[in-house]
Amino acid sequence: MGHTRLGSIPKTRKWKNIVSLITGDDSTNSSSQKMLVEQVGYIAHKTLDAAAVGLEKAVNDQGLQYTFYLLTQLALSARQSEWQVHLENIGINLSEDAVVFDLTAEVQNAIDDYLSTNAFSTDISEMAQQAIGEAITTLAGPEQLTLFGSSRDELQTVIRKLSTKKGFAELGQTFFGRFMARFLNFYLSRVTAAQLDENKLHQIGDLSRFNEVLQRHCEQSALIVRDFCGQWYSKTEFQEGINLDNTSNFMAVALKKLQAELERQRGDL
Repeated sequence: MGHTRLGSIPKTRKWKNIVSLITGDDSTNSSSQKMLVEQVGYIAHKTLDAAAVGLEKAVNDQGLQYTFYLLTQLALSARQSEWQVHLENIGINLSEDAVVFDLTAEVQNAIDDYLSTNAFSTDISEMAQQAIGEAITTLAGPEQLTLFGSSRDELQTVIRKLSTKKGFAELGQTFFGRFMARFLNFYLSRVTAAQLDENKLHQIGDLSRFNEVLQRHCEQSALIVRDFCGQWYSKTEFQEGINLDNTSNFMAVALKKLQAELERQRGDL
């Protein structure tokens, strides 16, 4: 489960170009927009700096740790003949006609219940909750629609495909990609707003296009942890069983890999 050397990870756009989508171009007469365009390099650099520091703090976030742990348990539970029993053990209850939307809602409830009892909600944990919902929906949603009927049994079949080493590698990459998209957007918004009146920010740049490109960029960046997710998941479950403690250790290493990727991107500015 060592570091997988992938070389330079191919991405559709460099980080500075992605930031330029939110700052727009200088074709307008708006002095505010021209100011942001002139500072795009500074904004891109400051965002990566802030995000790198933020990842160090995220390592100990209990909500993030538990969310990923729950993702592993959801995948593993789908291997069991009595799926509903195993789901109930992790706080998830599904009706017989449950679909992906119902599953993601129950996952959110399970995380909320854990945080209300054992920790507290943070910006990081909220990003993680959104990321797990999007990861499940992205990978399981289209699959369930291709099956005959929509029920808990069909849903289990779909989730079981994500319980293999290869399947969980893809699930892990998607989770971290969605998490990083929200994470970078959080810091980019703060850095950009500091350069401009926050009330004017939403009028600048192509926000919908920016979000689309940012998401794709981050999922490609998360390729750095794809194999690591699959290898850790498979090996740990076989050797000792996945629990919250070893998941927390995994998260620390995974975030360091992502932090290293941010450092590499900063060096490309």
